[in-house]
Amino acid sequence: MKIITDYSNQDIINRHLKRYNHSPESIKTRKTAFNYFFDEKYFKFNGHISEISKNELIDYFDWLNDNKDISLTTKKLKWTLLCSLLEFCMEYYDDFLLKIPSKTINWKDLHKIPVTNKDVKLELKEIQTILNYLKVNHFTYYLIFRIFAETGMRKGELINIEYQKVNTEKRIIDTYGKKGQKIYYISKELAHYLEFYINNRKIKNIQSNALFISRYSQRFSKRHFNLYLHSVLNKVEIDKQITCKTFRSSLNTLRYKMGCPGEDRKILLNHKIQDVNFEHYVKLNYVDYLQKFDTWNPFKNIQL
Repeated sequence: MKIITDYSNQDIINRHLKRYNHSPESIKTRKTAFNYFFDEKYFKFNGHISEISKNELIDYFDWLNDNKDISLTTKKLKWTLLCSLLEFCMEYYDDFLLKIPSKTINWKDLHKIPVTNKDVKLELKEIQTILNYLKVNHFTYYLIFRIFAETGMRKGELINIEYQKVNTEKRIIDTYGKKGQKIYYISKELAHYLEFYINNRKIKNIQSNALFISRYSQRFSKRHFNLYLHSVLNKVEIDKQITCKTFRSSLNTLRYKMGCPGEDRKILLNHKIQDVNFEHYVKLNYVDYLQKFDTWNPFKNIQL
C-alpha cells in the first residue's frame, strides 16, 4: 500500500514525472508550473501535498487569475499541470482524495497580452546568415532549418519525416501532419546534402525511422526547435522575435514579392493538398509542381 504521507513533496513530484515519457523541455515546464504553487516567491503553499484542500486550490486559482504578469495561456497551463499532479496522486496513493474545483473556475480577461510575432518576417540575408552559421557549427540543425526555410514545413511535419520517405532523386519529402499527408519539394543542393546525411543515418542502430533524432535517440519535441533557434539568433545577433513558423510565413512573402501567383503559393505550402487525390497529386503532377518550386525558389541565386 502506497501512503502519500510516507513521501516528501519532491519524491511525489519525481514519481509523477517519471510516470510519463516527458521530454526534458516538458519536464522543465511541469517543474516551473509546480513551483508557482509551492515556491515562496509565488503562491507559497508550504505544506505537504496531502494537506492541500479544496479551499487552497480555489485560492491558488484566484491568485493565478489576478496575476497581471503572465498570459492567460500560461495561467491555464500552470493550473492544468498542477491538477494533473493531484489527479496522479489520487490514483497512485491509497490515502489521498481531493475534490478539484471546476464550477468556480472562470478565467478573467485580466492578464498579460502575449507578444505576437505574427507580422515578423525574415529577410533573405537574415535566413542566409542563420543557415551559414549552422552549416559551420552544426550540420544536422543546418539541414533542419534549411528544410524549414526552403519548404515552409511545419514543425510537426518535420518531426514526422521518416528517412525512407525522402526521395533525393525526385527531390520530394513525403511526410504527414495534423491535416494528413504532405508533399514538399526541395532544391538540388539540399537533396544532395540529405542524400549524404541519410546514408549515415541508415547505419545508426536506433529503433526509429525518424529522419532527425535527438541526443536521446528519439524524435525531437516541437518545443526544442524554437529553443535552439533562439540561441542561434543571439549568436548571429538577429534581434527579432522569430520562431520556426516565421520561416513559413517569410517564404510565402518572398514568393509573393517574386510575383508567384497565390494558387502556386498555396500548392507549394500544401494548402491545397486536401482538395485533390493524393496519389494523383504525387504521381501525375509532381514534375509540374517541382518546376513551380524551382521557378519560385527565392534562394536559387544566393549561397545557403
